[in-house]
Amino acid sequence: MYVAFGNNIVDSNEIKDTIEKNTEFKIIKDMSKGTKRDDILAYNLSINTKVLNMIIEEECNLDDLTEDELFEEYLSLAEEISTEIEDLLPEEAVLDIKAYKWDESENAIKLIIAIAHEDLKESKMRDIMKRLATQVE
Repeated sequence: MYVAFGNNIVDSNEIKDTIEKNTEFKIIKDMSKGTKRDDILAYNLSINTKVLNMIIEEECNLDDLTEDELFEEYLSLAEEISTEIEDLLPEEAVLDIKAYKWDESENAIKLIIAIAHEDLKESKMRDIMKRLATQVE
């Protein structure tokens, strides 16, 4: 799918490939059509908890965390790491990222990322993220 991005046209498949090749994230689904806009890219992502565990273990022992604490740590760390994606995007890009689920059967944290041109108002990005959140599992 092609998306208007400022004065340029961006291929969502190229962005998808760039994210998968340069990060630990896997693209579950291209959700760009689900935004119902022609100027926003959106993806459902996942990151393996093994990757997150290695980072967490640098600061504390996993066994010292309760399941709730580990869940919170996974979500916040996944969101923090996903901001690295911004470095792979056009300079004018802004992101909104939301980790929403620990899928224990896949040992992964699932996230939604919306990417837009910097001219898009922050309130519109929040509305888009709400819409996308209703579309995932």
